[in-house]
Amino acid sequence: MKKHKWILFFLLLGFVSCNDDNVIFETSTEGLELKFMPVAGGAMMHYTLPNNRDIFAMNIRYLDAQGNKVLKACGYSGDSLLLDGFTRAQEASASITFVNQNNVESEPLEYKFNTLDSAPWAFFNDIEVYSSWNGFRVIYKSPSVVTGMAHVFYLGTNPVTNQQDTILIKSFPIVRAGDTLNFVVQQERAKNTVVIRTEDFQGYRVRQEIYPDIDAYQTEKWPMTADDFKGPSVENEKAKTGVKYLFDGELKGEERLIASASQNPISQPCTEVYATYLAGPQAYGKPIILDMREQKIPAWIRMYCLYPLRAINATPGFALGEVWLGSYEDKVPCKVVVYGNNESPDPNSGKWEYLGKLHQDSLATGKNKWSNLTSQLEFAPQDVNELAQKDPVYVDVVFPARAQTYRYLKIIVNDTFKGRNPEIDRNKEKYFTLHELEVYVKKN
Repeated sequence: MKKHKWILFFLLLGFVSCNDDNVIFETSTEGLELKFMPVAGGAMMHYTLPNNRDIFAMNIRYLDAQGNKVLKACGYSGDSLLLDGFTRAQEASASITFVNQNNVESEPLEYKFNTLDSAPWAFFNDIEVYSSWNGFRVIYKSPSVVTGMAHVFYLGTNPVTNQQDTILIKSFPIVRAGDTLNFVVQQERAKNTVVIRTEDFQGYRVRQEIYPDIDAYQTEKWPMTADDFKGPSVENEKAKTGVKYLFDGELKGEERLIASASQNPISQPCTEVYATYLAGPQAYGKPIILDMREQKIPAWIRMYCLYPLRAINATPGFALGEVWLGSYEDKVPCKVVVYGNNESPDPNSGKWEYLGKLHQDSLATGKNKWSNLTSQLEFAPQDVNELAQKDPVYVDVVFPARAQTYRYLKIIVNDTFKGRNPEIDRNKEKYFTLHELEVYVKKN
């Protein structure tokens, strides 16, 4: 008899449990307002819940692009909810239920909504992959709502297996304003195959595109001498200024440092020797013409300045002391324009074509000033051995990577930086200086 009682008890318990599973929160949908607005990677659901005290919250269920079940909840404290997790523009559906205080849900209501392409997908809708010097350039724009990552590869040789493989060169988050990215490829090739992949922030791959046969504009330094130069120059043997120092291969100021140490290395060392190039007076706007002697595709020019020196620069009484006036940094160019010409070195010829420019504020400081190191005496080397360990200070004026050749380059300096105290003008006569000048061209 007891056995039969226990069987009856479990049957009743199972019946009650089944009934609990089927309990439904019955309520009216009167007053419910839903509006779905497509956004990148999903839809924004704007809602107004019924004015019903029995309703505690609203659940929204849907499947994302990966087939994962998504549950989101909202309540009276808000009026919108983002339904995300989608990759491409599509029509999707959501199941919506009301929830009471006991977490019992109402009968589901089915709604359709549309989505827009996600940022990792739309990334490829407005992207350009160009040839660039020693590599390639990627320019992209992005939607207003951005998520996800991009990974840039090129087809190269795996250094471990020595087999052809995709070599990762950079990973970066997709940014709202878009970006222009230049990539230098370490493995030299005439043409590159570029592979770009995107993924969402959950790590799911979204899209991949391949860009073959991107011309890799490999470069080389083109030999230049003083004979290839035409333009203003202060030639002074005592101060060692002139065109020959512009192409002598000395990039940091070794001769100046040696001259300074030989003067008076204990008290206040000073020197009138600069072993550098100087132009003036009134040199702003006066063209420098470089003859490359044959038609080449120019890549960029590289301009160097002297390394800082723990010494008093030449002052009146020294050779060119009235020019330097104890200040070097205010003779360094900050605004430079470069042109190319195939037919004539005449600076007034109408055949000059714009190639590129350097444009920095004359009052720039820190990283905004390419020659900022020239005024940081705490980094000045004590001797030539220490100087040899330093990297040279230079800036590149880069030209477009295109198959247009030129023989002549015209360089115009239009302004120089201000000195450490911009209120004092020690360059009223508009001199400018360069320590070294290099020209880089496309390798044949």
